[in-house]
Amino acid sequence: MARLLVVVAALLAGVFAPSGPLRGPIDVGARRAVVGRALPDPAPVPIPRPIGDLLGVSYYTDAHHSVADPVSKEKNQEAFAPLRTFVRQVTDLGDRWMESRPAKPAYAVRALELLAVWARAGALLGATNQQGEYEREWTLGSLALAYLRLRDAPGLDRAAGNDVESWLVKIAEVVRTSYGRAGRASSANNHAYWVGLAVAAAGAAAQDRALFDWGLSRARIGIAQIRPDGFLPLELERRGLALHYHLFALAPLVMLAELAGANGVALYKEGDGAIRRLADRVIEGLGDPAAFVAAAGTAQEVKRPPRGPDLAWAEAYYARFHDRRLVPLLEAARPLRDDRLGGDLTLAFGVPNLK
Repeated sequence: MARLLVVVAALLAGVFAPSGPLRGPIDVGARRAVVGRALPDPAPVPIPRPIGDLLGVSYYTDAHHSVADPVSKEKNQEAFAPLRTFVRQVTDLGDRWMESRPAKPAYAVRALELLAVWARAGALLGATNQQGEYEREWTLGSLALAYLRLRDAPGLDRAAGNDVESWLVKIAEVVRTSYGRAGRASSANNHAYWVGLAVAAAGAAAQDRALFDWGLSRARIGIAQIRPDGFLPLELERRGLALHYHLFALAPLVMLAELAGANGVALYKEGDGAIRRLADRVIEGLGDPAAFVAAAGTAQEVKRPPRGPDLAWAEAYYARFHDRRLVPLLEAARPLRDDRLGGDLTLAFGVPNLK
């Protein structure tokens, strides 16, 4: 029944979705007025060699995917280090374009040059294994969200922009195809929301409404699963990492809600405010994980106080809802960035005076 409601909601959203150009989740000009500062011209950076194949190393060793083998995890980090270097270069340039006042389009131009090299090489479209598929979906989200920050900068090469947008669409089509496999757990857990964010962002970047709507439909899978008490059942199955994976699931849902809201779709209201229930449960858990210990049946392994990707989503969430429980966490951890969410979230959403 819950899944039927998701399908109906998705169909209705497609019928009644506002028309017009698809926008990114950030008003870059408005943010520049808040956080802008004088910046030098961008320094030249080497462009990493485009990567076609994505072959990672799985590192969880138990049935609940809650115990990681450190050697395998390090091998996976090494396998994708060049990819993450490229992502960081692009997101940093997008951040600097948004931050520059007076505006320096050279940052956006340089970011587009990097993206165009990889686009024209057909990067990320080669062979993958399961871990590689995860990395591809996260990378697509990173690059599409970064591109949305700079897409409308003046002086960009339109031909290069077209190449990048076509490339993002090709990756999005490949990524979403893998989520049609019956019985695949990651078609309903946090990976579904991450792939939804990646595909929706690519759709917004390329003005492809079918991709955008499909991405929002992945958010609705998550919304339908959020219980009245705010827990996600599939993330509770991660046992000692249940709180960590609730954080990991919340991040793409918040950004999907921000992206949807920028385009007239109120995801925060859907499911009787389900995303806010999840956020409330997570914020309480960061203060006292007792409810997660009881629900998952074991002590929780989570970095405290939260830093980086564990908390970056909270910048957007606080900017919208001003939940004062987040104030001390944000003050202790800023600046907060998560390349999977497009870069520096403090820069993109942060409220300068949290008081």
